[in-house]
Amino acid sequence: MKSTATTKKWGRETSQTTDCVLISFFFLNEVLKRDNTPIKTSDSGNASADVQAPSPAERQHENVAEELRLFRSEFRAARDDIAGLRHEVAELRELITGYQARFEAVEERVKALEEQSQERASGGADYNELAGTVAALKQELSDRDQDLLLSDLEIAGVPEHPNENPSHLTSLIAQKLGVSLDERDVVFAERVGPRRLVPAASGTGGEASSEAVAGRARPRPLVVRLARRGIRGELLRAARTRRGVDTSGFGLPGEARRFYVNERLTRLNRSLLYSARQECKRLEWRYSWTKDGRVYVRRKSGDAAHRIKSEDDIGKVFG
Repeated sequence: MKSTATTKKWGRETSQTTDCVLISFFFLNEVLKRDNTPIKTSDSGNASADVQAPSPAERQHENVAEELRLFRSEFRAARDDIAGLRHEVAELRELITGYQARFEAVEERVKALEEQSQERASGGADYNELAGTVAALKQELSDRDQDLLLSDLEIAGVPEHPNENPSHLTSLIAQKLGVSLDERDVVFAERVGPRRLVPAASGTGGEASSEAVAGRARPRPLVVRLARRGIRGELLRAARTRRGVDTSGFGLPGEARRFYVNERLTRLNRSLLYSARQECKRLEWRYSWTKDGRVYVRRKSGDAAHRIKSEDDIGKVFG
């Protein structure tokens, strides 16, 4: 506001200066009009004629006329400069007005944030609504992440050895389950997760070979992404009907081990499934499973199934 008042004062002083210049110019112009003294010029046709030298009064009049012409040109330039300056002042006023409006908007936003902070501290309804919105957004993001894994399988329990071929292992597992699997049906197959060693028996010393270390290491899960969800569904159904299948006939060193074929879950859903199974075991609920990456539980046959979306749902369902 101070800058706006200064701008207005400067504009008034500029206008007064312009008025004074105009009055002076008018006065000098009137003086020039009243001066009717003729100016003698030489006759170009009569080269031999005598040229009379101008009198002092004539020279003075000529000087005054030249000064007036210069003053006119300078006045026009000053008038143009003043017009441009007025335009710049107008633009400056508009800019200041815009900044003032922005400052007011920022003040309103800061005030609104302060009010929201106070309501959050007091546990108001707006904070509860915001917390519910955040939880819904987290659930939506989790569902989207899980949808990206709808073509994936996670196979656990298959022994891991150096220089193994995960794609070949996948084909052997499919044959064991009685599902025909073409090489083009497998997008990729790989081990995931860090290696975890099983504690060695006491009394063993010395350096172990890579094969011995791989034998003591807990096998990492084998993740397989399939080109079609139909093949994934066939493998899951076959694994449910053929419980107890093992790695016999795979040509792997060591004794045969059971393996398990499951849906690949996000970290959140894997944690929810673990917590749900722990509660089912504690409260003697009979069923806990996943379908399309969603976690479900049921007390007994004939009861309604409950979907577990978050840790809060575990508290609500199992009470």
